[in-house]
Amino acid sequence: MSAEAKSAQGARSRRAPRPLCADDPPSVLAGIGAVRAAALARAGISTLRELLLFAPRALAAFPAAQPIGALPAQAGGTARVGGKIARITFSRFGRRSLLRVTLEDSSGKIPILFFNQAWLRERFRVGDALEVQGRIVEAGGLALSCLKLGTAADPLPAAGELVAEYPPIDGFSDAFLALLCRRTLELAGAALRETLDAEWLARHDLPTLIECARGLHAARDLAEFARAARRASLERALAFQARILARRADNALRNAPRIACSDALERSLLAAFPFAFTSGQLRIAAELRDDLSRSVPMRRLLQGDVGSGKTALGLYACLLCAHSGLQSAFMAPTELLAEQHFLGLSRLCADAGLNAILLTGSLGASERRAAQQALANGEAQVVFGTHALFSESVRFARLGLAVIDEQHRFGVDQRQRLAGKGLDVHLLLMSATPIPRSLALTVYGDLDLSILRERPPGRGSVCTRWVRKEGRAQALADMRAALARGERLYWVVPRIGEAAEAEPGPERARSISAEARHARLLRTDLARRGVELVHGRLPAAERAARLERFRRGEVAVLVATTVIEVGVDVPEATLIVIEGAERLGLAQLHQLRGRVGRSERASLCLLYGSSKAAERFLRLEQDHDGFSIAEADLAQRGMGDLGGLRQAGLSSFEGAAWAGAEQPLTLARELLIANRGLSAEYLGPRSATLDLDA
Repeated sequence: MSAEAKSAQGARSRRAPRPLCADDPPSVLAGIGAVRAAALARAGISTLRELLLFAPRALAAFPAAQPIGALPAQAGGTARVGGKIARITFSRFGRRSLLRVTLEDSSGKIPILFFNQAWLRERFRVGDALEVQGRIVEAGGLALSCLKLGTAADPLPAAGELVAEYPPIDGFSDAFLALLCRRTLELAGAALRETLDAEWLARHDLPTLIECARGLHAARDLAEFARAARRASLERALAFQARILARRADNALRNAPRIACSDALERSLLAAFPFAFTSGQLRIAAELRDDLSRSVPMRRLLQGDVGSGKTALGLYACLLCAHSGLQSAFMAPTELLAEQHFLGLSRLCADAGLNAILLTGSLGASERRAAQQALANGEAQVVFGTHALFSESVRFARLGLAVIDEQHRFGVDQRQRLAGKGLDVHLLLMSATPIPRSLALTVYGDLDLSILRERPPGRGSVCTRWVRKEGRAQALADMRAALARGERLYWVVPRIGEAAEAEPGPERARSISAEARHARLLRTDLARRGVELVHGRLPAAERAARLERFRRGEVAVLVATTVIEVGVDVPEATLIVIEGAERLGLAQLHQLRGRVGRSERASLCLLYGSSKAAERFLRLEQDHDGFSIAEADLAQRGMGDLGGLRQAGLSSFEGAAWAGAEQPLTLARELLIANRGLSAEYLGPRSATLDLDA
């Protein structure tokens, strides 16, 4: 090679690398190998743009250190302390461990707790200086459960320094995420291309995308961060809403089988039910008939409070399809719910001349093959099942309708996989977790919405009572009285087995398991009427047998986990005890309460829980409207978990300092409808991880 050629090659090798693009993958950054890139992808970050707009959950000034002796005398809150290590102890509890490091300063001592971090034993030595930010807990005395650790080589942030708390990503600390995002801001921040009009942004007091990225990861004050967080939440909402509108447009181009229903057939279908439909059910039945008569595939969401009669409407749609020679799939998120639907509805199907079958993962090989064959050759008109219906081996002769119960527990992709088992299949989604109508129309913009509020006639009232220590004797008397009248009792405990031994003292003491409660009740006078135990780990056949014994009255007390939250309908059950109720949200407590009050008898819901959930319990005592409770639950929890909106660990639309919880989604929808061309900006790779998956 000539000297000139060598010189030219050297010049080329010394050229600056190409500028980074916003659509580049995070793997172009130093320190992001295959493992870390995969972890980011699972969190919904597959481009530098998504990393730049990855919003911290919060930004706060880091606290100053307190003397150990000045810490509050009660558990709760966080604190920062510093001192020297006085003692180190380590304990193992099977696969769990507890490292206890006693820290002391001139004012006192306090244990620092590290759960399941055995490797830290090698890091600490008695006499070493240490600084800790932790949560104040009760563990045989006050202790700190470590959140952040500082040493001389790697100190904690200075007092008053603004520190971001990011949504968790496997293998990434907050400090590393902050460093990574700031580095990306330096290298690729200028590559962010603005998509929204400057005048519109100014009118809504929103920053540009470049200003947004800077405010998220290098904010000079909390006001700058709040503006940036609002813009970041709007970007997520725009990508989310663009996909919803695209799905609706795509659905309008499909060609579904038209299902006609004459007046005579309508009367025949309604007569098949052993009860008269309420006015609300009749209204929604008419909406279903109208949807199914069109060539555009039905996409309808049926919201209804517990006990309002949604399941009957789902079966009504199945019967209507069967009369046009189409099959229906009725899917539930759990085997227990699928089994209960099958047991409760298969007889109605048989009376209507239809063959209904059950298909779940726990069926034996021969039963599964028989069920699959009945679907493939058209012998079965209705199948009740779980995720097993997604299987490649499940084929339908002519699937016309998919009914998905508790739809918020399924992702969009899962729902589409079931609908994909047929050609332009009609889809009815049902949810007993009501959300406000305006929010439902925004979140589920690709669906038509039906709301069922009325409860069937002949249902007794349900009284809810928070049981304090002084009220337990009366609660026990109420249980004995109900059993003496021949009624039945649910006793719900959130966990199946015992708590972790490393769990702090009082939490562990309050946290009884379903298995332990069952064992204790067997030693009480309540056991004279029989006590049964049901939970999700039981084999399906055994679980069904135990539930059937309870339903027939062979046992009068059913101890269960929240597996009975939906689908279990025993009219004779008039009393439910929910133990450890502080561990459950408003909506779930309301769902569990819906297991009673299913006959004309008055029913009682007893909440056993700590005073930290007092506001929740008092709300339930006063309010029995599921839609009102959902509003309160939304206000308390934010939107992150609502309807499966939390996207792969992202904080989604919550915590964004908007005036109202719905505003980012509503504003995004209005913006996209007004500017149709904008949707293309938010479809494709950048929105691939923004889905309705739970």
